[in-house]
Amino acid sequence: MIQRYLGNKGKVIGPLLDVFAQHAEPGDHVVDLFSGSLTVSLAMKRAGYRVSANDANLLSNVIGQAFLVPSTVPDADIGLLPRLHRDRLLQDARGHVMDTQGFDVSVAAGMTDAAASLVALTAWLDEVAEADLPPGAARSDFFDTYAEEGAKSAFTSTRGTTGRRRFFSGDNARRIDLALAQIRHWDTDGLLSEPVKAYLLASLMRAVEKVANTQGTFHDFPRNKIDQRALNPIRITGLPTDPMLSEATGHLVGKAEDSREFVKTLDAHKILYLDPPYNFRQYSAYYFLLNLLCRYPDIPDLDEYFSKVTYVRGQNPEDDFVSTFCKASTFIADMGAVMRDADAETIVVSYYTGRNHWSAFDSDRDDTGLHLLRDLMTGSIFHPDTFQAFEVDRRNYASYGGYKARTVQELILVAKKRTDHALTRDAADGSVSEVA
Repeated sequence: MIQRYLGNKGKVIGPLLDVFAQHAEPGDHVVDLFSGSLTVSLAMKRAGYRVSANDANLLSNVIGQAFLVPSTVPDADIGLLPRLHRDRLLQDARGHVMDTQGFDVSVAAGMTDAAASLVALTAWLDEVAEADLPPGAARSDFFDTYAEEGAKSAFTSTRGTTGRRRFFSGDNARRIDLALAQIRHWDTDGLLSEPVKAYLLASLMRAVEKVANTQGTFHDFPRNKIDQRALNPIRITGLPTDPMLSEATGHLVGKAEDSREFVKTLDAHKILYLDPPYNFRQYSAYYFLLNLLCRYPDIPDLDEYFSKVTYVRGQNPEDDFVSTFCKASTFIADMGAVMRDADAETIVVSYYTGRNHWSAFDSDRDDTGLHLLRDLMTGSIFHPDTFQAFEVDRRNYASYGGYKARTVQELILVAKKRTDHALTRDAADGSVSEVA
């Protein structure tokens, strides 16, 4: 759903699914603990597994509520649309559903009307005007804060440089504001179910991603140029509904929970898939604007919230957090804790040989992470001789100025956990011994 996402596994889904199929069957429970943009979670669902997913970023929860949790296309209340525009929007939406790839299964399953209703509600976000909203509902938060001409877009960096934020053109920022105002109004009045609300927000996120003036993340924006995509007018359209459909039920998505705690709440699962951060990048900062889009309808006091916005990027510090998985000093210990606490039969880990916890940007391959993860996955909680390591070549997206994409090796590491394993700690010296 989100394409410009660091670590997106779209190019290695085939090899991952091949590995999963060796250790689980359709209907089995599998877990994606660092789900990000849900590329792997949705592929697992499509393969017939029952999927639980979580990520520290709220955007993952919204995508999950829209596409992972539902097993059918949810009903949207078309009565929310203004009567003057309703028939036109529905007619256009039906044509979109019938003619656009990604709705084929929904149509075949007899869900054309449900899909068209979702698309029509989304299309209204692309044209709603301030006059269509209740008095006082329209706001200018994104225009003011993230468009260069906005009243609150000025910043001063820690180095003393000054400028104005330029994530969006003025027209696109205004459209984002109006779309968010409509969603917030519907939601505040209790008119949106959770999956419909999530679908609208996910569709808006995808539209925003296409016109954002960034180099791939929202941590910063180009200072001396405008990305060509940002000059295009934003178009908010409904996303394909086929990913919602599933014979398996009981899918689950956490709401920006701590993965170390979330895994303890899950019932037994065949596979625990771990695609952790590879280096120091804090995704709460890199994707804060997408998280803000998802959070916006639920923020109680928008004036108070935006009064706290700071940093060059314009983030509310209360939304920022530091993941210990991003630190080389704590990465292996945290991975070990998650593996130990999970009620999983098989652990599958993604890592890669490009810039990771132990290498510099655009440096040569560094296998320190591979060696440490191998040591971990051949340790006492795993069955002996079950560790496997696979390498898949892929082109690595490079958003950092002056560097080009390069070929790296995606590592897929697999090991089976022992079911008879327990640890006891000697109170005298603190040592750990294995007990069968």
